[in-house]
Amino acid sequence: MPRAYAPPPAPVRGFPYPSQAFAVHGARLAPSRAYPDRVPAPPGGRAHVTESPSDLDFEQAVLVGLERLAAGRELVDDLGKPVDRYERQRWAGRRAAGFAGMQARIRPHLTGSHPWVEHARELMERLAAEEAWWLTVEGRRRT
Repeated sequence: MPRAYAPPPAPVRGFPYPSQAFAVHGARLAPSRAYPDRVPAPPGGRAHVTESPSDLDFEQAVLVGLERLAAGRELVDDLGKPVDRYERQRWAGRRAAGFAGMQARIRPHLTGSHPWVEHARELMERLAAEEAWWLTVEGRRRT
């Protein structure tokens, strides 16, 4: 005869905040139930300037472009190891293609009224210069 037993206790959902300050900060970052269509803030607490999904794509592209520029010009692979001399052409081409892709992602939003548009125009010039530099890296085939 099987014995009846109590079900396991329900798991505690969420993180018990130690103070009211953490609870307020968590409520600010969490998506609101009152506004379910609002775009939630990304992890790390970077608040967006606007709440439009099309503006979110633009803001993410600007942030990623800045991060790629901050990576520098050292030619390393995905694991952080120096690239072999026979692979320089391929890896430099990948970096150039990444900068071209960032420009293509930002370009459609430059005609809008977003507060970051002026900053994005300056960023586009820097991305184009960086793409041109990676296309002239020694070891790349010039046609």
